Amino acid sequence: MPAGFKYDLKPMEVTREMCRIDTIQRLSGGVVFEDSDVPTGTPIMPLTPLTVDLVTRKAKAVKNVRVVEKVHTSKVRVAKYSLAFVGMFLSDGTTTVKVNAIDKSDADYDLLTVSVPLTAEAGAVLFETATSDGKTAKNAANMLNYATFKVGEKEPLTPIYRAFEVCESKLYAPIAEVDKATLTDRFFFIP
Repeated sequence: MPAGFKYDLKPMEVTREMCRIDTIQRLSGGVVFEDSDVPTGTPIMPLTPLTVDLVTRKAKAVKNVRVVEKVHTSKVRVAKYSLAFVGMFLSDGTTTVKVNAIDKSDADYDLLTVSVPLTAEAGAVLFETATSDGKTAKNAANMLNYATFKVGEKEPLTPIYRAFEVCESKLYAPIAEVDKATLTDRFFFIP
């Protein structure tokens, strides 16, 4: 390899401001991220919903997806940065589907192939369920992630236990209505 400098000319994505920064309250000491469904190297983006066990100091990601285009088929376009994986079950509270395949080749969205046709409006949030006939969330958020964290890093993940004016339209990972209930009034959401 010749001597010299190596340049990375790919533009870096700027992290957008998703809430009032001055209202953020972080959990001291951080937590260990343990979630076998999220591969090593996957980024956990800021304000991703988390389930945090304060006794064991361990966290899992809450795997919600946002539908980006009205759908009436078994091909569902979802926003990038979702933590969806093949074999998981997603529900809108009425219909539950299994994710059979994921195509991440498009720059604007990920394409999920699901087990049965799904009807959903653009902007709908689907949540993970534990079973193929589940209608309730497998995990519900009690905190949100503070900063981008790559799975497998040795550094602890830092959860947020309070933030206001969380702008839902700017979030990388959507927050389902069930998560809002478990996040309580420690978080205030705006469209």
